[in-house]
Amino acid sequence: MLGTVIKKLKSHFGLGGMNGFGANQLRLVNAGNSYRPYLGNYATGLDKNITTSEWRTIVNASQKLFWNFGPCQGALQEKATYVVGRSWLPRFEGEDKEWGKIATDWLISQFYAVSHINGVDFQTALYLDSLSVDRDGDVFTLYTQTREGYPQFQQIPWHAVGSRDGKDTVGEGPYRNLRQVNGVILNQYGRPIAFRVLGQTPEEDRDVDARNIDFLREPVAPDQTRGLPAFTSAILDLRDLMTVQDYVRQAAKLAAAIGLIEHNELGVADMMDPAMALSKNGCTTQGIVGEEVFGGTVRYFRANSGAKLEQLKSEVPSEATNSLMERLLRNALHGAGLPYEFFWDASKLGGASVRAMVAKVNRTVADRQDLIRPVARRRVGYAVSKAVKLGILPEYRGSDLGGSLKWSFTTPPQITVDAGYANSDAREAYKLGMRTLTEILAEGGRTLTDHLDEREREEIEIRTRMERSSLPESAFRVIPGVTQPQPATIESI
Repeated sequence: MLGTVIKKLKSHFGLGGMNGFGANQLRLVNAGNSYRPYLGNYATGLDKNITTSEWRTIVNASQKLFWNFGPCQGALQEKATYVVGRSWLPRFEGEDKEWGKIATDWLISQFYAVSHINGVDFQTALYLDSLSVDRDGDVFTLYTQTREGYPQFQQIPWHAVGSRDGKDTVGEGPYRNLRQVNGVILNQYGRPIAFRVLGQTPEEDRDVDARNIDFLREPVAPDQTRGLPAFTSAILDLRDLMTVQDYVRQAAKLAAAIGLIEHNELGVADMMDPAMALSKNGCTTQGIVGEEVFGGTVRYFRANSGAKLEQLKSEVPSEATNSLMERLLRNALHGAGLPYEFFWDASKLGGASVRAMVAKVNRTVADRQDLIRPVARRRVGYAVSKAVKLGILPEYRGSDLGGSLKWSFTTPPQITVDAGYANSDAREAYKLGMRTLTEILAEGGRTLTDHLDEREREEIEIRTRMERSSLPESAFRVIPGVTQPQPATIESI
């Protein structure tokens, strides 16, 4: 029975040709006769429960779902867009502000566009990192350089890190006899210290020190080494959903192919009917011209007595089918931590429920940004260090230790369903001292420094124009027809 289920799963997701499926494997995508995901006996650790063959099957199934099922692809791409967008511009936080200004300008105007060896820019690479974590489970990035020493990065996909022999320990090299799990070499405490990057041939395989590679994943267990895709728990639900969708499509196609239904006593076409003499060539019978319409057919049913001609009314998909498909999609998105109402249909939610849903999405996005931020800071630090070494940037002269590595980043604005309500709430919280201006600006993807710089430039520009044109201040600050807002006083607060 298990072998049949495995064959069906491999056939459905196009995973033929893979070997090594034992009786205790594929636990996350099979559960005996119940066909539900489960982990089995969690007594030997997650890495031993999920074998390499099973892990590859899961990731391949996730890939199949992503490229062939719109809701999966759309939800993951939309999440990555909210996490990265076109933001993540560097902001220097060290002591030497003049050096920081020069370094920031070099990063944005020169390095960001050519940061990766395959031509991908810095922000797009972060987008692909976030997408790969959800779709593939994990992703790697190698720190490298050109022959001249210019900093570069190379993204390494999930399948390019692994072990050809499938052994639990490293056989040779500087990491000999250390434990390895699917290409991740661990020390005695279970910390990744190196990664086996696979080449085109076994001779090209190499072990790369963990200090030279970023390893991004979102583990769900303390003893988990490789990452798992976001839709791992929903593989069977999504498989069923795709199957139902295919059947509904076939039924709709069959119904669309039937143009008319004739009920008569014979249950077959009446050869004596003058209409049978009509031809597509326009021959006439008693003044009637017939024309063949491609794609439409006539079906005959025996009526025993009487006769009638009617058009087929298709009831596919039915309400029950729609309800089942909605439930399967809801389960899948919920298992991936993506609210169904946000990524698919929010028509049934009220105002308070919508705000709660959006708050959940914002927390999910912020959590992924917390995962990416240390990696982005490390990459920028590596780039500026190489640039200083090459003489592209001047030496850092601040007294703070490691000041050249102190960077923050802009992020996309938080999602809101009612900007007016959100602004009013932020304004009241700021007036009462419950929130800071820095916190409020961060929700819009801005920093306090940028905000104050803009205010300063605006004020200088207005005063310059007032002196130049002798126009009153109201000509530059008040929109015609709109009353100028008055600043709040202590009494009004």
